[in-house]
Amino acid sequence: MDKNRKILVAIMAMLGLSAILAVFEISMTIQASRPGVYRLSSPVIGDGIGVVRINGPITMTGTADGFMTLGASAETILRRLDELSKDSRIKAVIVRINSPGGTVAATQEIFQKLMAMRRKNIKIIASLGDIAASGGYYIAAACEYIIANPGTVTGSIGVIAVSPNLQGLFEKLGIKMNVIKSGAYKDILASYRNLTEEERALIQAMIDSSYNQFLRDVSLGRNIPIDEIRPLADGRVMSGTQAVEAKLVSETGGFEAALEKARKLAGLSDDCPVFDEETNPFERFFSGIAGALFRGNHLEERLAGHSNGISMIEYRYRP
Repeated sequence: MDKNRKILVAIMAMLGLSAILAVFEISMTIQASRPGVYRLSSPVIGDGIGVVRINGPITMTGTADGFMTLGASAETILRRLDELSKDSRIKAVIVRINSPGGTVAATQEIFQKLMAMRRKNIKIIASLGDIAASGGYYIAAACEYIIANPGTVTGSIGVIAVSPNLQGLFEKLGIKMNVIKSGAYKDILASYRNLTEEERALIQAMIDSSYNQFLRDVSLGRNIPIDEIRPLADGRVMSGTQAVEAKLVSETGGFEAALEKARKLAGLSDDCPVFDEETNPFERFFSGIAGALFRGNHLEERLAGHSNGISMIEYRYRP
């Protein structure tokens, strides 16, 4: 009986794999045949528009969970931008953003790369999806023109550091921590004790420094004085329509509006080639799962590690 069951399971697994591969092949064929849309590796002659997609929370390398990479890897995004920057056919780039933000350094590296591309006279347009908040908006601010859907959640200009205080729970459970450290602040923001006033001041100073960098870069990218941005930079979120009124976004519209603007700014024809990213159905499926996990559970706090008790210093919107 066990042998028959194993044979049945093996047959079912093979049939399932065959079905997945068939769907994969059909999807890739459809993707490859979209009119006017190509991979960067395609031998297409003529100037066109490049697309880079930023989905999920942004960290330097992404967060590995088994065989999946959760969130947006800054290193992968930077490689894509570098490829677009070096391709003489690319006259404009659309940065499609669907992200609640991410870690400070990862976000800043993408911002700096986009600003460098602007200096090369490559037209950079941001297209905001469901959410482009905090670090997601930081990256958008590097773009020459920002288009958001009317209902896009954006803004959330600010910085946050989060660490749970479990001291009361530890005391109830009779748990005590033995701590041997090299300096007074080595276990700063540890979950097993309260934060001292000196430690709070240190963390606040670091947050303030990152916040001022955020303001400076938004001011630089949007060409808006910092004093005009600061009243809105208290962590508040806003809709795409509100962001246009606040001058944080250029206009409302979807991805097609971003394509039209890219063509206009770069002086390209209506039928110019669009070089989208080389993704496949599996990547999109796992990316969707990753996004759901991050949004629902703040999974990065559990996976990022807790050196010094600090999980993340983030440009991150936390609903």
